[in-house]
Amino acid sequence: MKKHKLLVLLVLVSFMVGLLASCAPQPAATEKAPATEAPGEQPVATQAPAEKPVFNICYIQYSSDAYYQMQADAAKLVVDYINASESFGVEMTFVTSEGKPEKELANIEDFIAQGCDAIIDFTGAAETAQRGAQLANAADIPFFVVGSTAAEGPGKVTSTIKGDFVKMGGMIGKYIADHYPDAKIAIVEGTLGQGIVEYFEEGFEKNLGPNNAIVIKAPGDWNAEKSQNIMNDWLVNYNGEFDMVYAMNADIYLGVVRALEDAGLLNNPIKIITHNGRPEDFQGVMDGKAVATNSNSPTYESGVLLKVVTTVLNGGTVPELVITPSTMVDKDTPENLLGWELDKGVTAYQEYEIPEN
Repeated sequence: MKKHKLLVLLVLVSFMVGLLASCAPQPAATEKAPATEAPGEQPVATQAPAEKPVFNICYIQYSSDAYYQMQADAAKLVVDYINASESFGVEMTFVTSEGKPEKELANIEDFIAQGCDAIIDFTGAAETAQRGAQLANAADIPFFVVGSTAAEGPGKVTSTIKGDFVKMGGMIGKYIADHYPDAKIAIVEGTLGQGIVEYFEEGFEKNLGPNNAIVIKAPGDWNAEKSQNIMNDWLVNYNGEFDMVYAMNADIYLGVVRALEDAGLLNNPIKIITHNGRPEDFQGVMDGKAVATNSNSPTYESGVLLKVVTTVLNGGTVPELVITPSTMVDKDTPENLLGWELDKGVTAYQEYEIPEN
């Protein structure tokens, strides 16, 4: 009996010990130490791709005549190509000075106020371009002249991109000397004071033959209607004084050829030689209405122009004068034509190599 009571007591004690143990607080869990980085290993930072720079180029178009308009239109295609292909972008703003020097200068002033990255001026007056260069210099904005020339003065033009007007006029003078050594010549000029006509005539006169002579000239201002009126006036009292007309661009050619056809004097005896290589005067050469044309391309020039301007904006250097090409084209050499297709600008931008200074 005593043994039985002792056994029960031991069981009760064991039960109480177990119960107390289960109610005791549990030890805190040990936190896992953070992993240690390998020596020399640095966290990798994720960077968003850098946005490419975009240059705001501001272009002053001389007028809406074909030469100037086609250059502007070709430039727009070059900008599209740049934005799709280059590591930088271009936004281009176009305005027209309508052939008015005062509007040209106002456009330059507006572009400076807008903070353009570069200004391109197809100037109608060399003195206006010189004043524009001075204003742009003061604002520290690169200033480019295309298709013409700024007058001499304190203003610095970053680069002038144009044909060699003296050489171009000389090519026409030499063609007359070689093929029509006794020709007596009338000249229907472009716009005086623009920095083009005077250089054309300088080269032209130097390359004429000893028996050639210039007997009359007047400015047609690159305009077909005005040039036609000039020819009509000359023909009223015409008595064989000249037998060759130097028409200084395609629009002048169109006016001159109309006047001569109306008078029944085209090639009988009066012949025409001209400039541009635009479809109209090129076709005139192929049809025998003009003996030859000096081909230069405003659309190709637009690509050379934007290659030069963007080179400067990207920190490169360019010559102060960049000459664009020209060729003589007659009925026997149609392959010499440079062409005015709009995509010529993209071609020029791709292939043109800027000469070293």
